Amino acid sequence: MREQFFEQVTSVLLVCCTIAGCNEPKKDAVKPQASAVAAPSAVELPKAAELAPAGCKATGSKAIQIGTILGDVYGFAEDATHLYYTTWQVYGGRGELGKIRKDGQGSQGLAPLKLEPRGLAVDKDTVFYTAGIRLMGVPKDGGTATTIEPQFSSQSVAVDDAGIYGVPGDYGPYDRVAKIGKKGGAVTELASTKRPASSIGPNGYTSMALDQSGVYVADAGNGRVLRFPLAGGKPQPIATGVKKPFDLAIDESNVYFSLAAGELMKVSKAGGRATKLASGLVEKARIAADTAAVYTTRVAKNEGAKLTKVLPTDGTQTEVASIPESHLVSAIALDHDCVYWVERADATKGLVYALAR
Repeated sequence: MREQFFEQVTSVLLVCCTIAGCNEPKKDAVKPQASAVAAPSAVELPKAAELAPAGCKATGSKAIQIGTILGDVYGFAEDATHLYYTTWQVYGGRGELGKIRKDGQGSQGLAPLKLEPRGLAVDKDTVFYTAGIRLMGVPKDGGTATTIEPQFSSQSVAVDDAGIYGVPGDYGPYDRVAKIGKKGGAVTELASTKRPASSIGPNGYTSMALDQSGVYVADAGNGRVLRFPLAGGKPQPIATGVKKPFDLAIDESNVYFSLAAGELMKVSKAGGRATKLASGLVEKARIAADTAAVYTTRVAKNEGAKLTKVLPTDGTQTEVASIPESHLVSAIALDHDCVYWVERADATKGLVYALAR
């Protein structure tokens, strides 16, 4: 009986203590003193998207998709860490200037476009682009777009330390090479001539490239490639008798250009006889080149097309990526590590790929 009594008392005391919170510390209890030696805190690593932009991460022989772009891509350029583009959505009547990280870790819109864009070029700080007939500029890190020149009707542009250069493409009745300072000012025409009439395009100064030796222009209307002095003056024809040169790229010694009918050509910057490096290109093929290789798109034997690497020395060709039959390569760019291109998947979007060289 005595043991049973003590068990009942103990049970009652436990219940009361639970209700009263006997095990909880008092609010005015003295807090423990901090240790003289602080415990090491865990280092919080940044997320992948917060890491500083890096170069191309593609490896091996398989292309990787690094981005998706809404609309048709008209302008395409690169720097050490990003690809820059202008797009236009025909059905929406709007476009975008934006950039994609080469490491595939995201993209950023830089400016909305209300006028159809064409040319695009970048320097260390600024993206220059045409919207309608306007020449615009926006900081590469984002900011307010400014009008550099309200009438600079060029569908292809290039930039150097001295300024921005442009040619009209197939726009308007005249062919010209125009130059303006990066901050604006007077437009200087290095050359201007009336375009020859033709029922078969392309007809104008369709593309251009630029270095310290001059401005190189594909003159589709007259079947030649020209070099204009940077300061202006009479151009030098460096290739003649070529049918409808379309896209154009340069390296240290040579000019490479595609013919609208489907051939890849090469000529020395000093001028001379143009030689054929490849045939069977898709119609109005885009190209990108450096001293190591020229990249372009050739028609596949069965269906679709092949992104193809062509050696400038002897024309040796290597197919590096397959392009689906329903896709069109609308832009190509290069750096030391990778080749990048945009596939127009349909009327609403383009897919951006990178492939290790």
